[in-house]
Amino acid sequence: MLSSLSASQAAAQEGAPPPPASHAPVVIDVAQGKDLYDTNCSTCHGVDARGEDGPDLRGVPAALGDAAVENIIRRGIPGTGMTGFYNITDPQAANIVAYLKTLTAGAAAEASPVSGDPHKGEALYKSSGCSACHMIAGQGGSIGPELTRIGAMRGPASLKQRLLDPSANLPTAGGGGMMGNSWTQYAMYRAVEKDGHVVEGIRTSEDSFTIVLKDATGKFHALWKPGLRSLEREPGKNIMPSFKDTLSAQQLDDLVAYLLTLKGAQ
Repeated sequence: MLSSLSASQAAAQEGAPPPPASHAPVVIDVAQGKDLYDTNCSTCHGVDARGEDGPDLRGVPAALGDAAVENIIRRGIPGTGMTGFYNITDPQAANIVAYLKTLTAGAAAEASPVSGDPHKGEALYKSSGCSACHMIAGQGGSIGPELTRIGAMRGPASLKQRLLDPSANLPTAGGGGMMGNSWTQYAMYRAVEKDGHVVEGIRTSEDSFTIVLKDATGKFHALWKPGLRSLEREPGKNIMPSFKDTLSAQQLDDLVAYLLTLKGAQ
């Protein structure tokens, strides 16, 4: 770089014209960004980016910076449900970010997305036994998903739906973009061994010959498929109970408000 600068200065001193500028103007197409968002992002983040399975994206470019969000779109976030879209080009990612920035003003003008009291929600979380299955900041069980950053990963509508119907719209991981092969997490299976012994639990891994299930106590069972009498997925069933009939509407809002405060280390 220093040698190039010296050469340019020497050329200027000799009266040679400066080299032409090489920076082409960046053309932003917000309409294309919206189309790309609708096609690739709306399933997880909602048609208006308010958050569903994924978090609310309004205001995220202002918080993280355009370049960081563009990088996340193309490369994803390791260890989360946010997989990379390698088929999206850098200019297309910039257009998606430009579209998200048009939604920022509306987000700032809105009131809180939930009306609940997070302090009451925290008390409900503890009294309902949630910590027996879920871990927050290293404290709690490991049967269900860790909740340390759940407020940054899920929107209020998605959290409330999972409290009401835990088996619906189970999260996926893996694949994404051009890779495919997404993996449904927390799917329940019932296996019957040839001696009649029944194993029921969440699938944690599977290949052509084996499946590993984690039961309600957190115990893992590695099963050889050819040695099973039957193996069936149990749609509509989940280790986590529904709170539809045990919590009031206000209590549900309180619990969601608390979960939204869990954003991990800031």
